[in-house]
Amino acid sequence: MRRTGAQVYSSLIAGKPNTVLYPYQKLDLPPTYRGKHTLDFKRCIGCSNCVQICPNDCMWMEKLEDPELGKIERPGVDLGRCLFCGFCVEICPTVAIHETVEFELADQDRSKLRLGPKELRDDKYADTVKEERQKRSLPVLDLSKCTGCEKCAGECPEMCIAMMPIEGVGKQKPEINLSKCTSCGKCVIVCSEKALTMTEVHESYFEMPEPKFILKNCTGCSACAKACPADCIYMMDMPGTEKVLKDGKKGKPKKRAVFVLEKCVGCGKCFRACKFESIEMAGVKR
Repeated sequence: MRRTGAQVYSSLIAGKPNTVLYPYQKLDLPPTYRGKHTLDFKRCIGCSNCVQICPNDCMWMEKLEDPELGKIERPGVDLGRCLFCGFCVEICPTVAIHETVEFELADQDRSKLRLGPKELRDDKYADTVKEERQKRSLPVLDLSKCTGCEKCAGECPEMCIAMMPIEGVGKQKPEINLSKCTSCGKCVIVCSEKALTMTEVHESYFEMPEPKFILKNCTGCSACAKACPADCIYMMDMPGTEKVLKDGKKGKPKKRAVFVLEKCVGCGKCFRACKFESIEMAGVKR
């Protein structure tokens, strides 16, 4: 009753109306309002996670060429079908897509509600809003520089780094348990090859699937490495797989894919690019 009495006093006695004279007056919407989408081309890596999670199938990936970024693939949105659930924003690993407070989207032509990547592009919007998702500083491995020296594993105080052999290559690489990592950075300091670097990573709201590699089916075509938007797949030579040519010389050795799963965003592009069933991903459709 106290709240009701205050409302009666505000409306009848104080003369403060509850209505807003739209469109002459507009409410100040909260920053978490889900309105028109905006996309940061430089943050986006083209992983298509937003397209895959969209419950209304109103997003798509479009290939285009940018004078600064080159040949890229970026998402578009059909606002006429969008239910503004915000899943695309929450699943984006680089926080490249946002929903603005713009809500005046009505149009007499439904085709004008289909906004391609160029219509969504705003590379400055992400820097003007407060990011709700927290960041963590985590060690990220560049396998092309790693020599398998084991210094990082020996220095880690939490023992969250384990050296694992790479089948068929005769080398080993560090695997990092990011859930145990305390971001102390000791592994980065001790790495003489600078293969580990501390990188700020946005925490994910979703548990993404990880690719499972099947070596016996791999042909070394490198289609998975080319398709990976997160650069977490490396092609490495397999010693002893060289073919003897007609002139008696040995040819190039067969290559195999090696995954650095700490960098994987679970998009499944490697799985869909592989034509030889050498990659499995639970819950991901081709």
